Amino acid sequence: MFRYPLFCSLFLIFSIESCVAQLEITQSSKKKSGWQHEKMSTQASLEIIRNQSYRTLIPNANFLNTPVAERANETPLTLWSYGLGLQTGLGKWVRVETGLVWLQQGEQYRYNDPNSDSSLNYTNKYRYLGMPLSLNLQYGRAIRVFSGVGIAPLIFNRSIQQINWSSAIGTNEKETIKIKNNDFSSAVFQVYYQGGIQYTGEHGWGTILKVIYRHQLTNTYSKYNAYIHKANAMGITFGISKTI
Repeated sequence: MFRYPLFCSLFLIFSIESCVAQLEITQSSKKKSGWQHEKMSTQASLEIIRNQSYRTLIPNANFLNTPVAERANETPLTLWSYGLGLQTGLGKWVRVETGLVWLQQGEQYRYNDPNSDSSLNYTNKYRYLGMPLSLNLQYGRAIRVFSGVGIAPLIFNRSIQQINWSSAIGTNEKETIKIKNNDFSSAVFQVYYQGGIQYTGEHGWGTILKVIYRHQLTNTYSKYNAYIHKANAMGITFGISKTI
């Protein structure tokens, strides 16, 4: 007589527990979604930067107004740089990034005499220490996409010119010139635009991949140099991050 009510009660309890368990599983799955949005935790990163660097070069009309001449044939140069980064959320939609960067930019020149075996090749590298600062819009949690703009004050470290040449009689020579003097401005300023994606795992470790365009606002050289030189670059940055 009491078997059917008892059976119905047990069936009802079992059904409720199953629904609760299913709801918990569904909520757990949603929490693990990489695109669920929330405020970003503070993270530190180690970054490697590959820049395709190029420059603008014009005569300094306020000094000697010397024509650019053969330097007009200089071409872009690929260089590696390194940085330490710090990223933190200012809200669900905004993140700020700063850090330290050891930045290389420059150009190269190659000439081969069509009438002999003589040639001339050189690279100019300009090295800086800087502290970039950018403001970015972002979306995501475990996987975040972001895009923003920033400014980078850079302190001049040194210039390195590597020269290789050969004569018509077949001799090969090379020379490295390191310059750290008043021929260069002590500091330059750049603005940059970046966009990228960042993944953060369950234990706080993650990776960063971003594309950056850099544009220099001020002259690389001193005001008494024959030219006004501004270094620009398009680069890819790869980094390893850790929540702190």
